[in-house]
Amino acid sequence: MIMTSWLVVSVLAAPAFAAPSSEASFFTAVAGARESMSAGFKAASWNEVDTLIDLLRDRDPEVRRQAVRSLKAWVAQRSSTRDRVLDVYKSSSEDVAVRREAAKTLSVVSGNSDIYQALLDYARRGSDRSLRAISYKALYWSAAQRSDVRDDVLDAARRESDPVVRLAAIWALFGVNDNRVKDALLDIARRDSSEAARVEALKSLYGMMGYNDVRDAAYDFARDARTPAALREAAILLHSNRVTSSQKDLLLDIAARDADPVMRRAAIVALGSPRAEDIWTYFHLVRRDQNGVMAADPLDAQ
Repeated sequence: MIMTSWLVVSVLAAPAFAAPSSEASFFTAVAGARESMSAGFKAASWNEVDTLIDLLRDRDPEVRRQAVRSLKAWVAQRSSTRDRVLDVYKSSSEDVAVRREAAKTLSVVSGNSDIYQALLDYARRGSDRSLRAISYKALYWSAAQRSDVRDDVLDAARRESDPVVRLAAIWALFGVNDNRVKDALLDIARRDSSEAARVEALKSLYGMMGYNDVRDAAYDFARDARTPAALREAAILLHSNRVTSSQKDLLLDIAARDADPVMRRAAIVALGSPRAEDIWTYFHLVRRDQNGVMAADPLDAQ
């Protein structure tokens, strides 16, 4: 039953992989999600898209933000739509909240070289930290697909000086299945001077709990009461994606006997359904329905 639960979560919470898996598999799933996202709009006319594009010139920034958000379902369909959203993202005179929404919309087409290069350029050198951060997060699709994008995001995860932007780069690695990334995230989780970075690194390792070294690190953090509280809580919750009976036994012991009520609650949550709201939200997973259709993009909550 333990292995069955693990397989369920690996399918329904993709792109988190609970075992070594190929990038091709990840992007097959992504392609399916993108196609299904636009399939529901096939009966609609292009007039709707054109209306949304016209609303990008509205005087109200909230109207513009909602318009660029709604274009997420369409941005992959026409290059002219993609280019218009890219213009919004690049515009220094545009409201930052609108530009942030444009970055999230562009994530759908971040496999395009113009798009990922624009996102990377601003993420590395932009002037607004919140827009830099969301630009890194918007690269999570392409970071899993392209080694060059992955290298840039990984470099920021290791070396970025702005702590908020660095956390965003670590976040953006959650869909990657790559030994170099795994090792780097483990190193951050074990040794980094920033507790927030250590926690974010552990969270981005959720899909790699099928690897022995990741599982062992999470187990050690979870059972040691001397582990910093936020890091220990993350490690306990990681065991919701579990493979072995020893992990279940650890959760049962923490839930029943731990002196810290926060850790007991985390263990109880981890013992529940791997599809629980708390798990999906905490690990910012891509949510899919029983047919593999993307129900929610983790960027939506950012």
